[in-house]
Amino acid sequence: MSESLPLRRVAARTRLDFWFDAAILVGYTVAYSYGFTGVVIHEWLGIALGVALLLHITLHWDWVVRTTGRLLRPRGPDKLIWLVNLALLFAMTLCVASGILISRVALPELRISLPLDDPFWDRAHTLTAEVTLGLVPVHVALRWRWIAGVARRVFARRAR
Repeated sequence: MSESLPLRRVAARTRLDFWFDAAILVGYTVAYSYGFTGVVIHEWLGIALGVALLLHITLHWDWVVRTTGRLLRPRGPDKLIWLVNLALLFAMTLCVASGILISRVALPELRISLPLDDPFWDRAHTLTAEVTLGLVPVHVALRWRWIAGVARRVFARRAR
């Protein structure tokens, strides 16, 4: 980075968004590694990711409303990001919901029983997890300038 361009201060909300998004990414990566986590951690982490997804959408609701309004105007990048985010929301929501429906550990531990022994939900869970796995890197790539810019400022402040 050039000495003549000072780094701007990182707003607390931006830092929160950055670290929360990073935690969701790490959590999803770990949860997807079913062979590494086993069923217990996979299910509890999946439920936690469902809660994190709701919080993430709540934190970014202003962006959703703003961008949805801009879809009526011709701006290609906004439309693509919005469509990818919508597909990601749909896939992750179905992944979490189907995961809860097929839960073998977490729900019984909470004394909740769902009499679903249908292979459809197992396939739906696997498919939506794989779709999510494909969409997350696209989501990150489309937001890369923001991620890199915030990361540069966050880590530069810590180095000082």
